[in-house]
Amino acid sequence: MADPRISVIFRAVPLLPMFAALALGMVRASAPASAEAPRVLRLMTYNVNYGNLDVGATLDTIAGADADIVLLQEITEGWKAELSRRFGKQYPHQVFHIHSRAAGGLAVLSKHPIGAEHVLPSPERGWFPAERLVIDGPFGALQILHVHLRPAIANGSWIQGYLLTPPLRLREIESYWPHLTAGMPTIIAGDFNELPSGSAIEFLEKQGFARVPTTGPTTWHYVDEGHDLLKMDIDHVMLDASLTAHDAAVLDAGTSDHRPIVVTIAPRTP
Repeated sequence: MADPRISVIFRAVPLLPMFAALALGMVRASAPASAEAPRVLRLMTYNVNYGNLDVGATLDTIAGADADIVLLQEITEGWKAELSRRFGKQYPHQVFHIHSRAAGGLAVLSKHPIGAEHVLPSPERGWFPAERLVIDGPFGALQILHVHLRPAIANGSWIQGYLLTPPLRLREIESYWPHLTAGMPTIIAGDFNELPSGSAIEFLEKQGFARVPTTGPTTWHYVDEGHDLLKMDIDHVMLDASLTAHDAAVLDAGTSDHRPIVVTIAPRTP
């Protein structure tokens, strides 16, 4: 007669795979799901000042911020050489446009591929060109308008420039606007050379864009003998309604008369 204990064991053996599968399923269910990598992009805009002699400190500022895309204004051949040498590995995608006016050069350093790029000439009485880019970024194709609008100078006078140049900046942004592709997530950033209440920013706000507010010091300051004699926010990042921003800060770094803005940008969730 068979031992009943052996019979019980044999009856239990076929159930072992089922128990094992159930146990494995419980372990998997209890393990936390891996979080999806955040779809964000860090952007810097920075007017380096073509006459800035302390190139190293400015390059260190760019390197330390480690943004995904860097928009630079007032790029000369000398700046191009230094940027190419320093950031060949950190930013494999680079575009430079040198202008006949020393302050008119533009550069883009990017960790993401640049799918399209072209220069937009300034209209009459504008001084510098703009640049339209399409970046293949972490949340798809992203359009950027990189600007350096007319400084508030007229006939060599800042006072006259303050009064006479607002219509010129408005004309510039109006001339660039038709070159943008409707329906594509869009950033407009750079040196606007005007306060948040300026005419170019007002035009973009009417098109559905919003200026990104920043923390920290002003983006521009005039320094004499170590003292800030004049300071104001004239560099800006503006986003269309499909995008949102956080951690937007002006860095108190570098040796240009401008300070860099660094902002984290993501798609706006419904």
